[in-house]
Amino acid sequence: MTSIVPVVRLNQVARRTLGRHYCASSSSPPSSSSSFSAVGILLTTGRRAAAAPSSSSSSSGKCDDPIVVGLFPPPMITRRPFASSAAVGTSGGGTTTTVDGPTKEKKKTKNNATSPSSPARPPTSYQDRKDAAKQKRREAYDRAQDRLLRLSTRRDHSPRDVLRKKFREWWDSELVYHDHLLRSAKREGMPWRVRVSVMVERIPVVIPDMESWEKEYVDLRDWLWTYGKEYPEETGFMFAMDRPEDHVLPTVEELIAGLPFVPAPRETEADATGDVRTRDRRLKTSVYLAVRSDAEGNMSGPRWTLPSAIASADETLLDTAKRAVIEHAGTDMKLWCPGNAPMTVNLRVYNSNLPEEFRGGYYGEKIFYYRVQHDSGDVNADAMIRAGGVDDWGWLSKEEIVERVEGERGKHQAKFFHYML
Repeated sequence: MTSIVPVVRLNQVARRTLGRHYCASSSSPPSSSSSFSAVGILLTTGRRAAAAPSSSSSSSGKCDDPIVVGLFPPPMITRRPFASSAAVGTSGGGTTTTVDGPTKEKKKTKNNATSPSSPARPPTSYQDRKDAAKQKRREAYDRAQDRLLRLSTRRDHSPRDVLRKKFREWWDSELVYHDHLLRSAKREGMPWRVRVSVMVERIPVVIPDMESWEKEYVDLRDWLWTYGKEYPEETGFMFAMDRPEDHVLPTVEELIAGLPFVPAPRETEADATGDVRTRDRRLKTSVYLAVRSDAEGNMSGPRWTLPSAIASADETLLDTAKRAVIEHAGTDMKLWCPGNAPMTVNLRVYNSNLPEEFRGGYYGEKIFYYRVQHDSGDVNADAMIRAGGVDDWGWLSKEEIVERVEGERGKHQAKFFHYML
């Protein structure tokens, strides 16, 4: 007896059973136009087959076991592969036609999916979906590698990051050396003395000279502003130049001569004479107040450095920096301090040959560097003499300070001033 029962929900076990077992008199699977195309209908049978037996089967049309025939959506039935031949067995006078199991068909489906001749179809099994996701990740990785290759060859083979690599090479070795000094002082149980050094900067007064490419750009821009766009003569867009004298570009010297005032010279008398004790020099770049002193306890005598002072317990580092400038330059100079934090720090170990009264039981000095800008006023020469130990002083550029430090202390310390200034 056959009965049709509406189904609201089919669990996973029922779906797996209905999708894999069919009892029919014919070896061909049910088509999408049959009763299997209905969704939510469950066809249950007893031992007798639901379909009429074919001419090749026995007239009894019995099945050996009770079979549940499920009605699935058409896409699942049509996409499931079936074997071309069926295994036929006889039991109890009845004939049973069973479609081959899906285990072998899965391997065939996987092999067919990878072959170039088979049509592309969405993955149906877990392994197929896993392989598709893996292939997608592999393609994304290949695209990323191709992009990196294109970026690496986009420009010519000129070296890159040369300056940054040089800085990192010096800075990494400096950090290792500082860490070694800190551990050595801690192992010996000796404290550090705090010194504050000040970079008093006079900012550039005039703009720097233009590079060659900047001059070419300015010349091209002036020419375009003067003549405008040019079109072919046959278009008729261009007008004849009635007054060629209106299209003559004046030179820089002619423009300066036509000004109602006399501009300040870019090269001063101090540049010509080599006087470094005046701020009226090297107007195109920054200059810094530098002193030649032996206040740091140098064994080799006075050397070029920046104004500095030993910090006391009752003042901040910024107050110590201001006091160092007053002690070396006097009270006439006014400064602008951008912030309270120092710019960098350096370590200096006391030589054992230094007098004990100078070392004072300290392992060395932690030198904190502040960067301030000159606002007004000038250096008081008498105060510079009273500072004690000052042999010479001047307003020097970055290149001049680095050159003097390299001649006195070597390239390693010169690089410190090069990157700091």
